[in-house]
Amino acid sequence: MKKHLLLMLSLAFALCSSAQQTGPATTTQKTGYLKKSKSQKTAAWILLGGGGLLATAGLAVGMNEAVDQLSTLFTGEEQKSSNTGAVLFYTGLASMAGSIPLFIASSKNKKKANSISASFKMETLPSIRENSIVKTGYPAIVVKFSL
Repeated sequence: MKKHLLLMLSLAFALCSSAQQTGPATTTQKTGYLKKSKSQKTAAWILLGGGGLLATAGLAVGMNEAVDQLSTLFTGEEQKSSNTGAVLFYTGLASMAGSIPLFIASSKNKKKANSISASFKMETLPSIRENSIVKTGYPAIVVKFSL
């Protein structure tokens, strides 16, 4: 009987010791949403700025190619036409359009982070004490989040 009791206690101890957390959680939901929002907004600004630069470069290259083609009309020389300017311009536009969903997602994550809150509140509970009803206070944790 002692062996069974010792075995059960050692198994219970092993189960409890292996189920413990190795460390506390580093981020809460609010900080996680805020961090995600910030990284999405940074990526969106990079896409928007990079796309603007690409579109501007594409316009400059396209205008330069157009001027070169106009000058060959008068000289009679054959010149290869390339699509470099158009490719740069449309790639820049696509990059700028790709930043829009990131701005929207960033805004939604920031709203989620701001809607989550936790606080302590003293609640009261009616209880009977010495033939009278008394309101007894107890601490409660309030967690609010909107769906």
